[in-house]
Amino acid sequence: MPALATVPKSRIPFCPACGSPTKLAVPDGDEKMRAVCSSCGRVHYENPKMVVGCLVEHDNKVLLCRRKIEPAYGLWTLPAGYLEVGESAAEGASRETLEEACADVEIVSPFAQLDIPLIGQ
Repeated sequence: MPALATVPKSRIPFCPACGSPTKLAVPDGDEKMRAVCSSCGRVHYENPKMVVGCLVEHDNKVLLCRRKIEPAYGLWTLPAGYLEVGESAAEGASRETLEEACADVEIVSPFAQLDIPLIGQ
């Protein structure tokens, strides 16, 4: 007997912005099912609030990215972003560096761990 396929279920049944029901869908430019508001269209992400990134050194230079969104729009930063559910810190850091800077990196060793509980990370 074939195994039953599991249907993903969102833990966000209603939009926190407008209160309308959400539906599971893959938003444009994404590849994962997300809770999307059926009324206002907002995408609600269910992922840990852990930020991961890479300190990339190449030819005695450090790779930086200019932020295109708030907070800190226009400022320089290391390539980084939110960890996805099911990723290790190294996998997430590598993925974010590829997404943010088109750089395929090899994680050599951890550099730092920063805890910022005041902002939920």
